[in-house]
Amino acid sequence: MSTAQLSPPSSRPSDEQMAQIIERLARRYPRERITLADLETLVRNTYHEFDAAAVRTFVGVLTERLVRHHIEEP
Repeated sequence: MSTAQLSPPSSRPSDEQMAQIIERLARRYPRERITLADLETLVRNTYHEFDAAAVRTFVGVLTERLVRHHIEEP
């Protein structure tokens, strides 16, 4: 395997998953509703609430749902 095929050490699956969640939610909600900086902070904080979870399979789904709920609550 060549080094060109390796991911950079800072690129972890959790970082990639959070980036995908942020991207989806940024397309869904206008900037007037939530700024990109606030969205990133909310996603990262919510995602990290599950750091101690033994089962990681649904962390991304749960994070996205919780963030959507937070944005949409009155």
